[in-house]
Amino acid sequence: MKPTTLARIAEIADELFPLNLAEAWDNCGIQIGDPDHLIGSVAFSLDPTPQTVKFAHENSCQLLVTHHPVLLEPVLKILPDSLSGKTLLAAASMGVDIMSLHTNLDAAPGGLNDSLAAALGLKDVVTPLPARCARMGLLLTPTRVTVLAERLAADLGIRGVRIVAETDRAVQRVFCASGSGMGYLRDALEQGAELILTGDVKYHTAREAVEMGLAVIDAGHYGLERFAIQIMSDSFKAEFEREGLEIGCVACDTEQDPFLEILDRRGGLSIERATETSRATSGNR
Repeated sequence: MKPTTLARIAEIADELFPLNLAEAWDNCGIQIGDPDHLIGSVAFSLDPTPQTVKFAHENSCQLLVTHHPVLLEPVLKILPDSLSGKTLLAAASMGVDIMSLHTNLDAAPGGLNDSLAAALGLKDVVTPLPARCARMGLLLTPTRVTVLAERLAADLGIRGVRIVAETDRAVQRVFCASGSGMGYLRDALEQGAELILTGDVKYHTAREAVEMGLAVIDAGHYGLERFAIQIMSDSFKAEFEREGLEIGCVACDTEQDPFLEILDRRGGLSIERATETSRATSGNR
């Protein structure tokens, strides 16, 4: 192995997914770690949790690169009575550094929203400024909302997809924003979108979208962002090879959507996860 420092890997991250593309409120980059720490293997996950830190440690990785940050709010104390506290304590005790690539990964060329636009088969894709963490494009042909939702669920391995639409009309101009993107509702309307694809849609925002004539597909936060794991892993692996760095890359395949769905089927109720585990992501991409 030819290791390199955490500081150099942070520079590579900035070259791949520039930090200046991140939203002003975000906290991307090194979350915990010594910049001089030598890194021989890197693990990649969607979320920073004690479980993903343990996954990195058990796979002999000195660094865990996540999409979601550990720290977004000021921290006055680190105690095991919160998820961030547990995660940081686990990282410190196991010698695993953590670096997060969040809205910069959403916004960067070749990042999460470009991947989502490609999964939809959109053409003429643009970044609809000022909504740089989103993409706008056209479906090849006008498609009914329910048909598009069913196809999306099948392609992305998502069991539960919610639709917000007054009628099952055909749409072609699609605005997509991974994660929680309904803050871009006005931007989507101004861009002439007929449908917005995102996650975490709230009731009153859904009502507003219907009133404004904009259809919505809510495919869930996890369902739309679990692809971040493979995007990061593939991108870093290619860059390490280009630079002649023999650094291992391990995509975490143990994460699951935290939501369970209770489905009313004939013969009784069944409980299933809304989305397949991240193990399925690697096979789908």
